[in-house]
Amino acid sequence: MNQIKTLLVLFFLLSVNFFAQQKEDYSKYPGYFNYKEISGLKNAESLSEVYLEETLLKMVAGMAQDKSDDMGDIVGGLKLIQVNEYKIDKSSITDMEGSLGVMDKNLQSKGWDRIVRTNNRDNLTNIYIKKSSNGEFEGLAILSLSKGGESDKPDKSDKPDPYGKVTCVNIVGKIDLAKIGNLTKELNIPGLDKMKNKEKDKD
Repeated sequence: MNQIKTLLVLFFLLSVNFFAQQKEDYSKYPGYFNYKEISGLKNAESLSEVYLEETLLKMVAGMAQDKSDDMGDIVGGLKLIQVNEYKIDKSSITDMEGSLGVMDKNLQSKGWDRIVRTNNRDNLTNIYIKKSSNGEFEGLAILSLSKGGESDKPDKSDKPDPYGKVTCVNIVGKIDLAKIGNLTKELNIPGLDKMKNKEKDKD
C-alpha cells in the first residue's frame, strides 16, 4: 500500500512539473499586455480574475457553438483572454487616472492604436488595438476606471460607492473587430460592448 501511495505521489509531482513546463509564454506575442506595468495597481485589491488560454477557449467555443455559429470563428484565432478587476480607494481615483494616462502614452509609443476613449465624471475607458505588419489585428486591450459614481445605480437614493474599480482586459491573437464585441454576450467580457460604436480618437 505504501508503495502504491509513493507511486501516486510521484506521478502527481511529475504531472504538475510537465504541465508547468507546457504552459504557454504569452508575453512573446505582440498583442500581450502586462497589467503589472500600471503603477497604480501595485497596492490595489484584486476583485476577480479570468484567465482563458487557447485550449479552454476552444472548449468554450465548442460549448457555445449551438447558441452562436460565430463563436467558433471569433475564438478560433485567439491565444488568450485575461480579465482582471481591482478595487481602489476613492481617495486614489486621481492617482489612478494619472497612472492610466501614463500607460496610455506608453501603449501608443509601443505601437498600440487607441480606438475608443471616454472620460466623464463616472468613468474613464480606453480601448487599444495592436496591428501586425501585414495589417491584421493581433491584440486588444481595455483599461477602464469606474470612479464610484451614482449613474449606474438602479436606485438613485443609494449612497455613492465608496470605492472605485479598475477593469483590465487583454485579448491576444487574431482578432476580427466586426465580431469581437459578441464575446460580451457569450463570455461576459466587460468593455467590449463599446466596440460596436467605436470611433477613432483624433487627439
